[in-house]
This record gives sequence, C-alpha cells and structure tokens, in this order.
Amino acid sequence: MRFTYTAKSIRGETASGVLVADSLVLAQKQLRQQGLFPTVLAPAGEKDGSAGRAGRGFGRRRVSQKELMAFTSQLAIMSKAGIDIAGAIQSLARQCRNPAMKSTLEAVHQDILSGKSLSVAMKSHDRVFNGAYVASMAAGEASGRLPDVLERLAAMQRSEARQRSTRRALLAYPIVLSSVSGLVILALMFFVLPQFAGVFERFGMSLPAITEVLLTVSRELRSRWWLWIGLAAAAIFGLVAWRRSPAGRLAWDRMLVNAAMIRDVTRSLVTGRAFRLLGIMIDSGVPLIEGLRLTRSSIQNTLFRDLFDRLEADVLNGRPLADALATAPFIPSGATEMVSTAERTGTLGMVTQLIGEYYEEEGETRLRELASMIEPLIIVVMGIVVACVVLSVMLPMFDFATAAQHGV
Repeated sequence: MRFTYTAKSIRGETASGVLVADSLVLAQKQLRQQGLFPTVLAPAGEKDGSAGRAGRGFGRRRVSQKELMAFTSQLAIMSKAGIDIAGAIQSLARQCRNPAMKSTLEAVHQDILSGKSLSVAMKSHDRVFNGAYVASMAAGEASGRLPDVLERLAAMQRSEARQRSTRRALLAYPIVLSSVSGLVILALMFFVLPQFAGVFERFGMSLPAITEVLLTVSRELRSRWWLWIGLAAAAIFGLVAWRRSPAGRLAWDRMLVNAAMIRDVTRSLVTGRAFRLLGIMIDSGVPLIEGLRLTRSSIQNTLFRDLFDRLEADVLNGRPLADALATAPFIPSGATEMVSTAERTGTLGMVTQLIGEYYEEEGETRLRELASMIEPLIIVVMGIVVACVVLSVMLPMFDFATAAQHGV
C-alpha cells in the first residue's frame, strides 16, 4: 500500500512524501526508523473517500458514548475468550439496535474480511472511533495485546460514563430546586401581588418600599413582556455566540480552571482523563509523540490543549515531560513529580495511567463535596428571595389589619 505522510524530525523540521508499506503500523515504523514522527499518515487517496463514506453513513445519526462503551466492553470479553475479531464484530453488529452503530460495525466487518486490519477499518469511521481509539487498536494489533488494550479502553469508558452519571445526579437537585423556586417567585409577582395591590389601592393605603419596588417590576414585565423576552433571548444568543468564539472559549476555559469554587474539580477531572488516556496509549505501544497529539485532540479545554502542544514540542526537542508540566499552574505538583520519576525509571505508561485513575477519583470526590455545599446555599438564597416577595404581600396586610382595628 502507498501512504502519504507529513512528519516532523527530532530537530523540528517538517517533511512530507509517499512511502510503501504493508500496513499503517509498518508505515509508522518506517518513519520512526528514519527519525520522523508523523503528524498526518493515511493511505494515498483515502482521505476524500473516507470523508464521503462517513458523510453517507452518518449524515444525521449519532453513536452515543454509552453505545461505544458497550461495544468496547463486549469486544474485549469476546477477544479474551478467543473469538476472532471478525466474528466478534459480526456478532455485535447483529445484536446492535442503533442503525448508525449497526451499519458502522457491518462496514468494519466487511473491511476486515477484505483484508484490512481492525484499526484501518475503524479509521474510516472517525465519527464513531476517534484518533486515540484507532491508534490504540493499531498499537494493540502490532504488539499482539489487542485484548488487553480493549480491556483498558473499556475500563476508561466505564469510568467516564460513571463520571457523567455522577455529575447529572449531583446537579439535578440544585437545578430542580432553582427552577421550582423561580416559578414560585414569578407566580407571586405576576398573579398574587397585583391582586393584593388592587385591594390596597381601593382603600388608599400607602405601601411599603419593598412592595412598591416589586409592583413596579411586575407592572413593567407584564406591560412590556415582549421586550424583555426579546432582550433575554438576545442575551442568551450573544452569550452562546461569544462562548463559541476563540476569545470566549479561552475565557470560559480559564474560568473553569481558575475559578475558586470549581477549579479543584475541573483540574482533577481533566488531568485525570488526559493522563489516563495518554497512559493507555503509551502502554499499548503508541509512540509518545503520537500519544501526546491524540490526547490533545481528545481534550476540550483550551489551556490543557496548549499544554499538550508544549509537551509535544519539548519531547521533539529532547526535553522531559516534567519540565513543561512544572510550568503549568493547573497541573497538580504531585502529578509532575510522579511523571518525572516515571521518565527516569522507564515506567511512563503505567504511571500515567495510575495518575489518571487517582485524579479522576479525586475529582469525583471533590464534585460531591461541591454539590453538598451548593445545595444548602441555593436553599438559603431562594428562601431569602421568596421571603422578600412574601413580605411585600404580608406587610400591607398587617397595616390594613391595624388600620381596621383602630377604625373599629
């Protein structure tokens, strides 16, 4: 097969060209023997075809992370049991209920039967199998440790699914509580308070300042609701557009990493996932440069992506990973020390996996602690707001009752 490539040398020089190899793994090995680290490596002429294939197969359909996790776990079990990969994927395709996943597995199965390796067959479906996933498969095939690689990937995906479930469960109560409290406040301001205001006006009573303020707000919102709804929609649209812009995304990511209440949670979770994925790829046989590049592509936070760019540049220039990690204030110092020790002892793959698992668990623990702090805070704030609205109704009633007693 002919492969086109773009690669960097140890000195940082860029080279590109075409080479002939029997597989993608052998093509990568040829480049490494020449002192080159590929940034782009694909079968000649495949790029357009694979894009068209992905577009036809998955134009409007998606495969969830939960379904990918189930597939990886089942394939790991079947490969451990000695079932050949082609037969295992065929069996999983028959069981699959999601049409998108089913058609993907059927296409992968056909490609394997035609002589392609599992990693090459998966590479054509990048909407389902990302670069890190495919690279781990390729390394597992080359080293003969594919069942072990699948088992590690399945464990990582189960951990990510557990984290998502934990986040949803912890955030559900504050969101529901805030929504219900907001509806109660709106009902009091829009329906209850105006009715009492009419009664007070008929008796010519002077209203407390808090009641006057809330009545003014209520009249404004009721009389020009269309204006305020439009302004709210415009604000939301503007916020979303700003969030998607490069400057907005950078500011948002900085806030997530540096904000006082949430930075410990964010730093631990993102650090844990990044190190665990990098460790799995290194331990599976993926070259360090490619592992760093693929880990970067799987991270959404801009600050962490920039860090992995620096890590890649340092490795290409012969510097250790720990030097760049030490310059990043959002990376725990303990992780930097452990990476430095792992580089000296040659156990980088194993140690980075352990670091990832540790910080993922720590992030989940800190997330639970944060949720336990936020819940009573929301209750107190909502209670104060509701109390102010209730007082704006009750204080005039007390004045009315006092005036009636004196009148009698």
